[in-house]
Amino acid sequence: MPERSMAKARDRRDYERTASIISGALTVVGTSDLAMRGFTAAVRKTAKSQQQQMIADWLKNYTAPGQPGNAFFKNIRRLHPNVRRRFVAGMMANFFMRDPEYTKALLKERDITSPTTILISPSMRCNLRCVGCYAAEYDSEDDLSEEMVESIIDQGEEIGTRVYTMLGGEPFVWRPLLDIIERHPQSVFLVFTNATMINDRVADRILELGNVCPTISIEGGRESTDARRGEGTYDRIMAAMDRLRERGIMFAFSATATSQNIDEITSEPFADLMVEKGAFYGWYFSYMPVGREPDLSLMPTADQRNQLRKGVMHIRNTRPLLVADFWGDGTLTGGCLSGGRKYIHINNKGDVEPCIFAHFATDNIKDKPLIDCLCSDFFRDLRRMEPFGKNLLRPCPIIDHPAVMKKVVERNNAYPTHEGAETLINELQPGLHTYAASVRDVLNPVWQNEMPWAHKWLDADGDYQRRKQRGRDADVAPDEAGEPASEEVGALN
Repeated sequence: MPERSMAKARDRRDYERTASIISGALTVVGTSDLAMRGFTAAVRKTAKSQQQQMIADWLKNYTAPGQPGNAFFKNIRRLHPNVRRRFVAGMMANFFMRDPEYTKALLKERDITSPTTILISPSMRCNLRCVGCYAAEYDSEDDLSEEMVESIIDQGEEIGTRVYTMLGGEPFVWRPLLDIIERHPQSVFLVFTNATMINDRVADRILELGNVCPTISIEGGRESTDARRGEGTYDRIMAAMDRLRERGIMFAFSATATSQNIDEITSEPFADLMVEKGAFYGWYFSYMPVGREPDLSLMPTADQRNQLRKGVMHIRNTRPLLVADFWGDGTLTGGCLSGGRKYIHINNKGDVEPCIFAHFATDNIKDKPLIDCLCSDFFRDLRRMEPFGKNLLRPCPIIDHPAVMKKVVERNNAYPTHEGAETLINELQPGLHTYAASVRDVLNPVWQNEMPWAHKWLDADGDYQRRKQRGRDADVAPDEAGEPASEEVGALN
């Protein structure tokens, strides 16, 4: 057997052993409060860094009797063994099993780290015709080939990435999806879906695989969801959730926050419904002015951004449901994830984009290896400026620091990856700057006065400490994204 094949066989054996141990431990942890206390004590004992100690303290409080985390971990026991071992334990094993020596070598030789996850949109086709969506314009000829997606995952696994986020369009429209997932049992897959194609046959296949977590898009209640996605969609989503829960499959929800639905999707009744249906976690994404006919008025206002932050915290503190605000939780990740710092997006044409919302590229995965795409000047330029500001409640180079995306696209001659994408760095810039200023005025006082834990958390974050030493946010620093628009702007950052 060739040496590389032997190494892969060892990796798989070690992975299976580690995943089985973690799966067994998770089952025991959920049996009693005593077992839960033993688990948190073990985590606290192994915590060395300040961030690890903060996590251990949070976990102890979160899992105490009567707290939502106590119920959350006990709920893990109702998951099917396939799912506990291959997705939940698999996710944890993949983080624990990252080779530190390889990571150091990759950083030293290529000045990159392997992305935490790679986002792939194999197709932009969809079975729904949602308001404002352009999926109807695509057909199967626009899809990535099965061989190309296989190659992306193979290349990602080679550099240590074991988490893949499948997007679209509707991923289940792309027929090879579950076959490819089956061929990569040591990786885990988050599939963002409208759920309308999750029938009994698909649910049974997901259960058999075990390493898939459907993440179901929903706009709120029946009226909001059907108005956006078509009559009857809400009921089909509820039916899909029931199928997944009854089989013991872990799933999540995804809600896009707009200026119109913020109250509904952060309400206690909505959170209670997601818990009742069996969701384990959820993502909140703010509406982004990209795609067809972008509308700045649909973006959550500055006050609504803070409302979303508070709503997510309230749900986490009161329900057995781990939810995340993709912008408001930027503190935990040290800022924006884009440009290969933590993730990239590869669209259905093979364009390698810094982010699912940043539709610009300089490279195509069909033309060069993944590792070379990660090392592009475009991505290096973006990573050089990260984090883009000192307030990590405003992490985004598109809506919080709009001059950054404009400058990095222009400086590296990045091309738009779909018709109209360039409006983000042209026509929409004045409105985005006005929006960013309003968000700054609301969230800067919050950052300075209401989040002492965040500053402690970031003490050990070298990139964040370098940003503090630079003195200014990237969008107003002359040597980064350009000259400040005025002395007033410079002073406020």
